[in-house]
Amino acid sequence: MLTAAMLLAGPAACQTLPEHQATLAPTLTLRGQADPIAYQDGIPVPTFSAQPGPSLDLDGSWRFQAAALDTTLTLRQRSQSLGAIEREAGGRQKVGYQDSSWSTLAVPGSFDGPPGQRGGGGWYRHTFDIPSTWKGDDVTLKFGAASYVADVWVNGVYQGYHEGGQTPFAFDVTKALRVGRTNTIAVRVDSPAWGTRNDIMPWGLADWWDYGGLVGSVWLQAQTPMHLVRDDIVPHLDGADLSVVVDNADRRAQSAQLLLQLLPAAITPEDLLDPDAASLVPTGAAPIVQTTVNLGQLSAGEVTSAGHQFLLRDVDLWAPGQPALYVARAALEEHGQVVDEEYESFGLRRISVDSSFPRLLLNSKPIAFRGVAVHDELSQAGPNGEPVGGPMTTPEEVLAQLRQVQSVHADMVRVDHEPPEAWLPLLADRLGIAVWEEIPLYHNTPQTFGILMNRGLPQQMLTEMDLRDFDDPSVLFHGLANESTGGAVRESVLSQLQQLDHRIDGTRLDGQASYGYDPTDTTSAPLDVVGVTFYWGVFYGGQVSSQLVARELARLHKTYPRKPIMIMEYGVWSDNPSEEAHQEQVFAQTYAGISPSFDDLPGGYVGAAVWWSLNDYWSEQRPGIRLEHFGLFNPDGTERPAGQALSAAYARSAPPAAGSVVQTSGQGESSRPAERQQRVLVSLAYAIALPSAVLILLILCLALGPRLRLRWRHS
Repeated sequence: MLTAAMLLAGPAACQTLPEHQATLAPTLTLRGQADPIAYQDGIPVPTFSAQPGPSLDLDGSWRFQAAALDTTLTLRQRSQSLGAIEREAGGRQKVGYQDSSWSTLAVPGSFDGPPGQRGGGGWYRHTFDIPSTWKGDDVTLKFGAASYVADVWVNGVYQGYHEGGQTPFAFDVTKALRVGRTNTIAVRVDSPAWGTRNDIMPWGLADWWDYGGLVGSVWLQAQTPMHLVRDDIVPHLDGADLSVVVDNADRRAQSAQLLLQLLPAAITPEDLLDPDAASLVPTGAAPIVQTTVNLGQLSAGEVTSAGHQFLLRDVDLWAPGQPALYVARAALEEHGQVVDEEYESFGLRRISVDSSFPRLLLNSKPIAFRGVAVHDELSQAGPNGEPVGGPMTTPEEVLAQLRQVQSVHADMVRVDHEPPEAWLPLLADRLGIAVWEEIPLYHNTPQTFGILMNRGLPQQMLTEMDLRDFDDPSVLFHGLANESTGGAVRESVLSQLQQLDHRIDGTRLDGQASYGYDPTDTTSAPLDVVGVTFYWGVFYGGQVSSQLVARELARLHKTYPRKPIMIMEYGVWSDNPSEEAHQEQVFAQTYAGISPSFDDLPGGYVGAAVWWSLNDYWSEQRPGIRLEHFGLFNPDGTERPAGQALSAAYARSAPPAAGSVVQTSGQGESSRPAERQQRVLVSLAYAIALPSAVLILLILCLALGPRLRLRWRHS
């Protein structure tokens, strides 16, 4: 989000900050070309969704001690810094350390909520018992998110680190755990204050609150040594491609097979907040389609990927207002016995750009989104009337926010400038709300783009976000940068990130949110859509009017005549009741200038308009702004006039509300990959043969035409 203070701070934001350059390497890699498997900390990246196997929830009250951490050590390669970090720890990472005098802190949660001091760090410790029934199992320790750099010890044994504030990570802790006994986890979390370094992400000028600490859930997952790692579903309008990663962590070779099933699902009020996808399958429901894949013999330590392409018909497609979901079940069988299983919910949908017109197509139909921006922050009023703040940590909190989105008839949310809390895309799937999620390449310059890309941070965070939300049909768009500078450098970075994104997950469209005051900015050329922040008459362009907005929109369309335009921000603050009338006017005039060009109208080319923002929020923006009053709602929940006007305007095009129960059905066939490939080859041959035949006829006509004309004249 752009403000006048940010515009004025432009040159200062590009200054080189004093620092010791970070050398900490990314922990995630892709192995393989045709069907890459992601690895992190020595293991294939697992699913982070709820699964039916044995697990231990570690959320709750942890011991915490704030500490002045050496960030230079934090961001130095661990081969050079681990010894110094453990000396700095003073035994805090060890099992017998006395932490009884430490305070307690909720996990998930934060140690630096507003309006206190920004940034900082400290140590977390937690003890737990491992049931004796886990003997012989492989155990993975999973973190939903930790901001910003987390180092992890289990029973005094160092497991590894993770950098990046809002994406998940995991460690294989099998060897470090004491089954049937009490165990200790110690986590060092360092959250450098924004604006103090140019080699972290985000690095500086930011207008939301940086919540440091264990901001996501923590849990342990137990599985047999040979187990399922993750299931990824690529949706089509006539089928689904299911890919499963299997890990044989056993010390002996194993023979196994996969049972793959696609099942119907029912979204009911009772199951809405159940994280387990299996809960969505109606009791007694038979699979729509299933198949068995023989894996053969897996050698000790082998990781492999296998899958199947299912053909479906008479299916229900996912769309805003129509949360049609299905469930994929993968069962790993050894000697005819199921040793592991996973369930993932997914939706059948396709988002694309029309090849004939600059408009979005969802499931082959033109669509334009009327959206709002949301923050991963509690917006309800505290004792003094200000937002209580703090990260959202429960499904009930996320659901309340999305119900508020629905109350203003919005069908899309843009999620802050960071990957969302994991519950948001899951609930958006089930409510039928489209999602634009993004990584925090925020207000970057050519210098910081270069530093961060060389470190591999944007690539890792994008991959982690992709993998976590792979099966969420609500996530239609990936944002790759926000309001950044640097023409050629930015375009190159965006192109590289889009190629990576499409390699991992080709079912979403990529864009950025560039400054809308420059309609000649061509850096969105490599991207699928043209995303802009559009503050005409607020931060630039004089007095707000629908004519001004429409004129500048037309100029932008002239630069990108073949791409849909996504208005990723429009709005203005309302710091007190006297400014509410102006906020309402900005909505009315801006929306009036945009709405005739929505691409679900004849000749339209605007794919979305997103109001900034749903609620007020805490800010670390400088100089001196603590709260951003851009919300359609006051912290006490009352709706501002702009909210009422937006709700009335959006209602005119909102999709019909889904019923209290949404149940899917369909039919399918178990088609071998070769058969589907044959269909593609036949279509391709037809596509090549028909133009070739036309071309041959044209050549013959040109060659024989004079002779035919001559013969006709002499006849």
